[in-house]
Amino acid sequence: MINEFIKLHGAGNDFIIVDDTEQSHDKTQVNIRFLCDRRCGIGADGIIFLSLPPVRTGNYDVLMEFYNNDGSRAEMCGNGLRCAAFYANKTMKLAQHLKIKTDAGILETEILNNNSVKIQIPILSVFENLAIDGQNIYYGDTGVPHAIINIDNIKDTDVNKIGSYYRNHTHFAPRGANINFIQKDDSDKNLFHIRTYERGVEAETSACGTGISAAAFSLYKFCGIQPPIKFITKEEYLLEVDFSTEHPVKTLYLTGPVAEVFSGKIIKP
Repeated sequence: MINEFIKLHGAGNDFIIVDDTEQSHDKTQVNIRFLCDRRCGIGADGIIFLSLPPVRTGNYDVLMEFYNNDGSRAEMCGNGLRCAAFYANKTMKLAQHLKIKTDAGILETEILNNNSVKIQIPILSVFENLAIDGQNIYYGDTGVPHAIINIDNIKDTDVNKIGSYYRNHTHFAPRGANINFIQKDDSDKNLFHIRTYERGVEAETSACGTGISAAAFSLYKFCGIQPPIKFITKEEYLLEVDFSTEHPVKTLYLTGPVAEVFSGKIIKP
């Protein structure tokens, strides 16, 4: 089996992207895990299959199917969507403004320049301020479920240990949740550091677009921080979330960098 692919990353969150318009790719859990394996495969946080709609009705321009690197299907991925928009524009020769159909709905994307992409992020639930095991946690759904924990020392936080505990907490069952840790930067009231433990990867990733978006809305709703709100990721990339504060807020807009890493062919016996 030989399939062409391009690997891209959005703020360090890396993805394998393939054109699946012909519906010719193996999407079994075994194959997804093989492709995303960093030793035996290509290596990625997830894989994205893009395909053109069979009939161009105008409802959407391209379909996005997203899989975590453990082979599980996820509703959406913010940085993955930004990379998908970049790929659709550069490789599939589609427009700079697109409507991409995801499992979380049809979302708008825009290529701003050669390495910056802006996307629409949905708010799919009422955000809550919870107390779980004595820990204050913000919780809501921005395409996938997210929990946000405000901490004082993000650099020394054991993201994998604490993140795994809350990701598997019975309060978030059965879906689980991505766990985001945020800390305010002293230089700017609208600037925060963020680290994320992602379900499906079951470890810390370099960035999470839907998590950044959930953190931004939580800071607005519960802490009074006004948009735009900026975030510095683990790899020190800068992303921004902006939105209208006209009630009710239903849509957020995430902007950040995208880069092509390499392209090639998958050869599997």
